[in-house]
Amino acid sequence: MTDTTETDDRLLGGRVILRQPGAGFRVSVDAVLLAAAVSIEPGGWALDVGCGAGGATLCLASRMADVTAHGIDRDAEMIACLGRNIADNGFDGRVSSETCDVADGVTEQLRGAFDHVFSNPPYLPPDRADGRRPSERMWQATVESVPIADWVSFMADCCRPKGRLTLVHRADRLYDLLAALSKRAGAIEILPIWPRADTPAKRVIVTARVGVGTPLRLCPGLVLHNNDGGYTDRARQLLEGSAALAFDGVAS
Repeated sequence: MTDTTETDDRLLGGRVILRQPGAGFRVSVDAVLLAAAVSIEPGGWALDVGCGAGGATLCLASRMADVTAHGIDRDAEMIACLGRNIADNGFDGRVSSETCDVADGVTEQLRGAFDHVFSNPPYLPPDRADGRRPSERMWQATVESVPIADWVSFMADCCRPKGRLTLVHRADRLYDLLAALSKRAGAIEILPIWPRADTPAKRVIVTARVGVGTPLRLCPGLVLHNNDGGYTDRARQLLEGSAALAFDGVAS
């Protein structure tokens, strides 16, 4: 039996309404930080690839009222959920969504249409996934349907020349992510996310520009938690406020 229960959650200190399925994959800190890392000029167009219920899409729309955002996902039920979230947040007219599977390739409507393409993709290749497969939706959200190189290539094909790609991913997949990006983009910048100051990074946010050859840059990272378990001041500005996650290490 399918669990149709939805929860009514809030992001960015309550400013973003997020209704999402009560079972399966849930929007995490990763999506909020990803949205904070997206930089785009006023009037620009942004695409969220694998948007799910819209955590990152909605946070971006809340942070940047002068940009247009579009979300795509292969799960039609999640796209329907995002549609309701768009209406609940009053984002009709500048946020849209559609069902689209990366495995099917880029449609002509998406090709080269966006200034910034961002993604919180499935983190695991099938050979590293937990064989228990708790639910189909959880599997789709966490296990790659295509190799990361194909996912990045899809994103690059949706981006205008010299436009920007931004992804949040597991730190232990950084090699794969850089190998994929280097085929299509340059000016790569890597920002580590540390759970605490004395622990290894578990996540990275990586940004790059399509068709640009500027060398890679390792940037100052973000520490999420103090030793007492609470968020650091900078993390709180990003997760609960409207600060941008700048790759120079300064929240703006």
